[in-house]
Amino acid sequence: MQFMEDEICQYTVDIWKQILGLEVHRTQEEFLPDGSEGTLSGCVQIMGSWDGTVMLTCPLPLARKAAAIMFGTNEETASKDEIQDALGELANMTGGNIKSLLHTPEQECYLSLPAVAVANQHLRVPGSEQVTQITFQHQNHRFVVSLLKKAAGKERAK
Repeated sequence: MQFMEDEICQYTVDIWKQILGLEVHRTQEEFLPDGSEGTLSGCVQIMGSWDGTVMLTCPLPLARKAAAIMFGTNEETASKDEIQDALGELANMTGGNIKSLLHTPEQECYLSLPAVAVANQHLRVPGSEQVTQITFQHQNHRFVVSLLKKAAGKERAK
């Protein structure tokens, strides 16, 4: 069992259904980026008593579909900024839900602003180790939600 696996699955399914109206489900099939269509990664940092990153990586066509739904436009006219904003907001919602499980009055956690990278390779967060990775599917598109934790012995620069 990976760290917070059940919670991440539930949050992801709920967010995609409630915000976008899209059915997603967990799959055991691997997410393999298709270099021809492009891949985006959105992430937020959780800082405080627990330090880590929540990352959402998906193919450009799925991010475009999410943007079209969020901004009330069609997929063909969704702008680059809208696509990145939509993916960042999905990462932010997922991260906020995960942060709420880690945050207590005695152990405070804070969430960064979302960041989005356009790349055909895996986005790397130096000084961290992956503690959870779950692949989801919507129709013929797969995407991944990953949780990374600051590696033991890695201190934040002051």
